[in-house]
Amino acid sequence: MSILLSISTVLFLILCVLLIIIILLQSDKSAGMGILGGSSQSAFGSSTADVITKATAIMVAIFLLGSLGLSVLETKISSSLEKKVLQADETVKTEAKLPNQAGSEENTQNQNQQKTEK
Repeated sequence: MSILLSISTVLFLILCVLLIIIILLQSDKSAGMGILGGSSQSAFGSSTADVITKATAIMVAIFLLGSLGLSVLETKISSSLEKKVLQADETVKTEAKLPNQAGSEENTQNQNQQKTEK
């Protein structure tokens, strides 16, 4: 499970770098921007700016899903580790109690044997 988390984290970092590069490649559309988008976009066909904008939107969606996926995966891994630690702690406590009980049973048997010998 931790290998999956490591691979996912590396892919997520690559996605972050690519997203930064694509955002920096976009041209400034501040001139004539309206509420629903800039007027500098081509109405006929697809231009380079449109392709970069669509690629950015897709990568942002993948970024959001990836961050949610990594957080869920990390939560599952940490909860499973917590369960393992608690089970190990209970095992140690149980093992610590067992020698005391076994020792007291041996003492009781030794005392019974000594009484029968007398």
